[in-house]
Amino acid sequence: MEQILLKDEKWNGEKMSTKDKTNRMSRISRMLIVFLIVAISSIVPQSASANPTSEIQLNPGELMENSRLGRSIAIEENLVVVGAPEASDEEAFGCGAAYVFKRQGNAYVLEAKLIAPDPTIGSEFGRVVAIEGNTIVVGARFATSGDVERAGAAYIFRNIGGSWIFDQKLNASDGSPEDNFGRAVALHGDLLVVTARKEDVSEENEGAAYVFRRTGGSWTEEARITASDGTIDARFGQSVAIMDNDMIAVGARDADSPTAKACGAVYIFQGLANEWVETAKLTASDGAKGDQFAFNLATQGNVIVVGARRSDPQGLKDAGAAYIFSKTKSGWTETAKLMASDAKGGDEFGHSVAMDGNFIAVGARRVDIDMNPDQGAVYLFRRADNQWVEVTKLLASNGGAGDEFGHSLSAHGNAIAVGAQFADNPTCDEGAAYVFKLNGIK
Repeated sequence: MEQILLKDEKWNGEKMSTKDKTNRMSRISRMLIVFLIVAISSIVPQSASANPTSEIQLNPGELMENSRLGRSIAIEENLVVVGAPEASDEEAFGCGAAYVFKRQGNAYVLEAKLIAPDPTIGSEFGRVVAIEGNTIVVGARFATSGDVERAGAAYIFRNIGGSWIFDQKLNASDGSPEDNFGRAVALHGDLLVVTARKEDVSEENEGAAYVFRRTGGSWTEEARITASDGTIDARFGQSVAIMDNDMIAVGARDADSPTAKACGAVYIFQGLANEWVETAKLTASDGAKGDQFAFNLATQGNVIVVGARRSDPQGLKDAGAAYIFSKTKSGWTETAKLMASDAKGGDEFGHSVAMDGNFIAVGARRVDIDMNPDQGAVYLFRRADNQWVEVTKLLASNGGAGDEFGHSLSAHGNAIAVGAQFADNPTCDEGAAYVFKLNGIK
């Protein structure tokens, strides 16, 4: 940096003119400003000065009002599946659909629109979706099962020769009306779990889950699993995930815990000698009635993330929370509780969760943004030194009031897929879906 002259006002041994002094001080001022900017930039974390994500909105083409695109979403490799359970077609109004998008460069292009081969009004085909490899599963919790109306079903589609073809329809072997079979699905290899959260077992709406195995290209029901301590309205099957080593996690959002009634629980089942055995029950250390712990869950290796959208952290009613459990040799342990750094009552942080590698995404569908109530947001956390640290908050660039951005979440690699089921796109509740690429967060 140039020398700054003092009161003698000489430069190279000669007295400076007033004009020279003015020009000189102007240059010094500009250099000081640059110096300060550089100094401040070195203090601010790089993630705060650089955009940590890039957004791509998925376009399914023309949608009718109230289609609710983004009610469910799943991402794997270059494919994204988005459910629109109120979408219509020529055969049945509001029968539902699922849209398959494929990445091409920096965009996602619509590859297929999936519909049930037997569409019925109000079946909610697309309420949940799952994808792995060349297989897509679509849940329709009010589909007809044989002669039983509104019992629910799960539809299997396979990619054959570059086209997505309907392959098989799955029903519960003992389905009844309003069981909600197809409310949650999980797919891993040749194992598929489909839940029926309102099935009457010993108690009304106790809930059950069905395990299917693929052999010879066909899916066959292998087992029906229930909670060992099922209670009325527990809704066992609200959520489900398959882990490695033949483990299944099933969420029961209103199950009892040792410390509170109807606060929610996660049940762990292990496949042993052709039998599924309940090995653990996970509950929040500070669970309270109505928390809806296990409304949603995600797994990665021996780690489970559990959303509790109606939890009241720090006395903030329904602000929501997410709990992390890890499996060790001694069993499952609660290792962390996540909350939004700017939590407010009614946000429902934990309505959706996703996990991949060293980051966790948590959806808060009812976060208010500026003057827009319930616009929604997604919070990203990264693991560093065995701690989970909030690193950014995702918002839709075109978000609006009531969108519920973050209603659904899925993660794969350095990408997060987000659904906003009530987005006006462009008129009324058609819904929207987005993919965010993480730049330097993982």
